[in-house]
Amino acid sequence: MKTILTLLFLATAIPAARADYCQPHLVRTCEVCRNSECRWATDHCGRRFSYEVTVITYRSYYSNGQSRTFTRSYRA
Repeated sequence: MKTILTLLFLATAIPAARADYCQPHLVRTCEVCRNSECRWATDHCGRRFSYEVTVITYRSYYSNGQSRTFTRSYRA
């Protein structure tokens, strides 16, 4: 019984490991562009104020040749 359970476990675990191996993985991420922007907001009394944000655009490269571009905003 113990041998049958061990073989059953190995038979289900090996294809899952192979499927994970074939997935594209992240190779690197680099910065494409960096800008500083002025944005406006209102406080709790309704008065407007400006603040600076830094907007950075990144590009991620994957092992299968694909790339993905995304942007993050950071308050300065």
